[in-house]
Amino acid sequence: MKRTTEARPWEKGIALFVSLLAGVVMLGLALPFLFKLTGQVRITEKTHKSLMAMNLAEAGVERAIWELNYGDIASWSGDLFKRSLTLTSVETAQGLLVGNVEIEVQNPASDNPFVTAKGIVPWVGGTALEKTIRVDLGHETESYFNFGIFGDVGFDLHGNAYIDSYNSTLGAYDPLQPGSKGNVGTNASHQWDVVLLNNTIVNGDAATGYESDPNLVVQLRNNASITGELTTLPEIKSLPPYNPPLLTEKGNFYLGNDSPPVTITESGVYTGFTMGTNTKVTISGDVKIYVNGDFVMNSNSILEITPDSHVELILGNGTFLQESNTQVNNLSRDPKNLAILGTAEFNTMTWRSNSEFWGVIYVPEATIDYAANADLFGSIACNYISMSSNTGIHYDESLGSWDKYGTPSGKLQVKSWQERR
Repeated sequence: MKRTTEARPWEKGIALFVSLLAGVVMLGLALPFLFKLTGQVRITEKTHKSLMAMNLAEAGVERAIWELNYGDIASWSGDLFKRSLTLTSVETAQGLLVGNVEIEVQNPASDNPFVTAKGIVPWVGGTALEKTIRVDLGHETESYFNFGIFGDVGFDLHGNAYIDSYNSTLGAYDPLQPGSKGNVGTNASHQWDVVLLNNTIVNGDAATGYESDPNLVVQLRNNASITGELTTLPEIKSLPPYNPPLLTEKGNFYLGNDSPPVTITESGVYTGFTMGTNTKVTISGDVKIYVNGDFVMNSNSILEITPDSHVELILGNGTFLQESNTQVNNLSRDPKNLAILGTAEFNTMTWRSNSEFWGVIYVPEATIDYAANADLFGSIACNYISMSSNTGIHYDESLGSWDKYGTPSGKLQVKSWQERR
C-alpha cells in the first residue's frame, strides 16, 4: 500500500510568510536602486534636452549668418537696427518635434553685427529648457600668405629648390620631419607660366588660375616633382599693392663701408637706404620703415631685428638689392615679426644672401630673383619669382589664418562666441 505525505496547514502558512518576507526584503533592497536609476534617467534626459536646445541655438546662428551673407535679412521683422525671426515646431529629418528657435540680429547692415539665438525645448510640467548664444560677426579676411609661394603671373623654381612647411605656433621647424603643406599658387592660366626644373621639390599642392588647366599651366622637367595635388583656385586671388602709412620724413639713409653700428627705434620715410660693406643696422621696437627709393645691402652687411620687435619694411619707387654674404636676422625667429611690403611702384627685388630669413614678403608688383643659398621661413607673395641655388622655403602654416595682412571679403564670419545665461 502506497503512502503519501501532505503538508499540514500550519506548514503552508509558514512557507507563505517566508516568501512574503523575502519579497519585502528584496523590494527594500531594490527600491534605493530603482529611485537612483530613475533619477539618473531624468538627469540623462535633461542633459539630452539641454543639448537639443544648444543645437537649436547654434542652428539659429547659422541661419542668421546665411541670411546676412546670401539671403534677405530685410524680410525679417524689425528695422535697420534690429531684425528678429522665430522658428516654431522645428523638427528633425525624421519628423520628430524638437522645439523653437528665437533669433535676433543687432545692427544687421553694419560691418560688425551680432546675433543672439535662443533654443527652446519642452520639458516636464509645461516648463522648457533654454540655451542662448551670443555671436559677434565680422568680415572674413583672406590672408595674403595662405601659400608658401604665390606668384601672380607665375613662377619658376630650379636649381634644387625645395618647399615644405611647419607651424610656428607648435614649435620650430624640424628638418627631419618637415610638413607637407608647402603649397604654391598662381593666378596664371597659360602653358609654361609655372616651370619646375632640376630636382625641385614642392612638398604640397600647386594651384593655378581660376578655371585654368593645371596640367597645362604647370610644367615639370628634369626630376622636378609636386607631392600633393594639382588644382585650380576657386576664384582669382586679389593682391592689391600695399599703401604705406603717413610717417615722419627722415631723408636719405647712407652708412658707408666699415661704419660703426647704428640702431633705429623710430618709424620714418627714407628717400634711400644704403648699408655699406661690413656695416650693421639694428631695428628695435614697433617700427615702420618706408624706403621710397633704392634699398641696398652691400656684402657682409647685417640688418638685425631685436627679439621683442615688430618691423615693417615698406618698399616704394626703387629696387631692393641684397648682395651675397649679407644677413637679415630676425632674432625672434617668428615670421610674424618682420614683414617686407611693396607699394604699386616697387617692382624689382634681388636676393643674394647666404643667411636664413624669418619673415613674410608681400610685393605684388615685383619680380623676385631669389638665389640665396639659404632658407626662408615664412611666405612669399609677388608678381613673379625665380628661385634657385639650393634655396629652401619653409612655409609657416599659421600664416594662413593671419588676418593682419589680407583682403577683406563681403562675407561675415564668427569673431567671438559665448553662451549667455
